[in-house]
Amino acid sequence: MKLVRNEDIAWANGPGYRKKILLRDTDINMDGGLVQIVEIPPHTLVNEHFHKSCTEVFHVLSGKGTFRIEGREFNLEPGQTLTCEPLEVHSTENPHDFPFTYVVFKTNVVDNDIFWCDRPAL
Repeated sequence: MKLVRNEDIAWANGPGYRKKILLRDTDINMDGGLVQIVEIPPHTLVNEHFHKSCTEVFHVLSGKGTFRIEGREFNLEPGQTLTCEPLEVHSTENPHDFPFTYVVFKTNVVDNDIFWCDRPAL
């Protein structure tokens, strides 16, 4: 058993987002597993990128935002869940006036497995 208090974890900044890592693989007894909260500020785009080994499951907590995966667009809101498989190019955008916050469950996480595309998302 492990209790994680969101308020006890510091935010880490990424390009266009911030995140809190809640649980790592040893916490959930799954090699390559990770659970984190991601927040995208209002009117912000996280550019296209992909992962070679990681599958991501996004579950929206608050706000609204747009995920683009392999050219398909998904407008998500609280309570909705979306998956992204390895090698699928994806981006996330928050075009609204309030933060877009979601939990990300990751599998097969390895170091240096984020590959940014050289052009902004459409």
